[in-house]
Amino acid sequence: MILLTRLVVAASFIVVTFALSWGLAAHKPRPGDRVSDFAFIDLSGEPHRLSDYSGHYVLLDFWATWCVPCLEEVPVLKKAAERYQERNLQILGMNSDQKVEKARDFLVKNQVSWPQSAPESTKQIVDGVLGVKWYPAMILLDPQNRIVFVSGNGKSVFKGDKLLEKLGEVLPPESQP
Repeated sequence: MILLTRLVVAASFIVVTFALSWGLAAHKPRPGDRVSDFAFIDLSGEPHRLSDYSGHYVLLDFWATWCVPCLEEVPVLKKAAERYQERNLQILGMNSDQKVEKARDFLVKNQVSWPQSAPESTKQIVDGVLGVKWYPAMILLDPQNRIVFVSGNGKSVFKGDKLLEKLGEVLPPESQP
């Protein structure tokens, strides 16, 4: 019986260690969760904080140039940035490219103007703050930094026109002068 107990304890330890090492036990971001303020450095070396965008709806776009579906969403994100700017939307790119020049070239070529996190900062956000395990992924935060929706987790995927429609549903109406 003691041997069986030791085997069960050892097996449990192995399973938990494996799960933690692969991130399987990490908290997945869910609607309603509050995201703590975090810092990041952009591709130009400038520091930012999530709190710099206080009062805005913030769409965190996790992407990389090696992720073809991520790149396919750029025209849609540009439409969203233009269409919903007056409805308080700010997009923040969370770039995971290890080849920063490749990411910069892509952003310039495609005239992407919203802030972009450098890969080192993105890794800290992905691994530590939000536990994102998939690409592409988008997380919309309300002005109080609560998650409104998560897209790309295999359950709720908003891309293309569906993303634009979802943003139109959840963002507040334009303020009247």
